[in-house]
Amino acid sequence: MRNGEIGGYFGLECYGAGSYHAGAVELNSGRNALRYLIRAYGIDNIFVPYFTCPAVWDALREEGCSIALYNIDDRFMPTARFPQDAYVLTNDWFGVSGGSVALLAGKYENLIVDNAQSFYAEPGGIGSFYSPSKFFGLPDGGLLVCGKRIEGELPKDASNERAAHLLKRHDLGAGAGYGDFKANEDLLSKQPVMGMSSLTRTLMGNIDYARARRVRLDNFRYLHSELSGINELDIDEDSIVCPMVYPLLLSKKDLREKLIADRIYVARYWDDSGGIVPKGSFSAYLSENLLPLPIDQRYTPEDMVRVINVIMENLREQEN
Repeated sequence: MRNGEIGGYFGLECYGAGSYHAGAVELNSGRNALRYLIRAYGIDNIFVPYFTCPAVWDALREEGCSIALYNIDDRFMPTARFPQDAYVLTNDWFGVSGGSVALLAGKYENLIVDNAQSFYAEPGGIGSFYSPSKFFGLPDGGLLVCGKRIEGELPKDASNERAAHLLKRHDLGAGAGYGDFKANEDLLSKQPVMGMSSLTRTLMGNIDYARARRVRLDNFRYLHSELSGINELDIDEDSIVCPMVYPLLLSKKDLREKLIADRIYVARYWDDSGGIVPKGSFSAYLSENLLPLPIDQRYTPEDMVRVINVIMENLREQEN
C-alpha cells in the first residue's frame, strides 16, 4: 500500500491470515484450478468418475483432454483398474472418503485429488485442488497444490460484481439472493483461468478456520450418532478430516422435498439430465438418493436437532 491511495472511504478490512494451504496457487475457481493443473502437467488423457460435478468434465474438455469415465463402489473405490502411470482423478466425496484417496495414492503415481468437498484435507497425489466457496461465504476462488507451475504471471480476476448473493443473504435471507447466486455460478463457469481476486483473498483472510472446522465436526458427529442406523453409507469416521455435509443415503420417496419445504436446503449431487451415468450403478443410486445435510459453521446443535426431527417425522409418516 506504500504507493496506493491515501484517504477517502473505508474498504473491507482484512485481518491478514494467510492461505490455509500454504504455497497453493491461488486461482479464481476450483474448476480453473483443475484447468491450471492440466496445463502444468500437459495431460491429454485422464480417468474421471461418473459421480462428480459435470463442471469437472467441462473443464477437462475445455483443455482438450480425452476423458474415460469410471464407476465407484459403496466404499468410494473405482470398480475398474487403471494403468499404474495413468492420470486418475478421484474425489474426497463429501469430505468423508479420505481413506479411499489414501489407498488410491498408493496405487497410482499420477493421482489427482478433487478436494472441492474437503477443504481441510491434506494435499494428495501429484496435485489437489480446492473450492473454498463451498465451505465459506466467498464469491469465488480456487486453490491448487501441486509440484509444477505455469510460466508467467496470470492476470488477476475481479469479484466485486459476483458478490451480490453474499450481501443479500446477509441482510435479506437466502431466498433473496438465490437468483444472484445462480447467476454468479453461471458467470464463474465462463471465466478464463485467472488469479484469485483481491476481494476473495481479503475475505479469506478474515475466516476463523479453526472454529469452522470444529463446528462442522461437532455437527457431523451429532447427526451421525442419530442417523447412522438408517444411513446406507458405511462412513469411515477414522478417515474424516472435516466434512462438507453429512451424507445421508436413504431411498425414501419425497424426503428431499419435505426437507426443502421445511427450509432445510439439500442439494442434489449431481443432476444427470444428460443420462450419462449408467443406470443401475452405485453412482446413479447416489445421484438419486443422497441427501447432503447441512452441518456448517452457521449452525448450532439445536439446528441439528431440528434436522433430525424433520427426517424422523417424515419417515414415521411414510411407515403409517
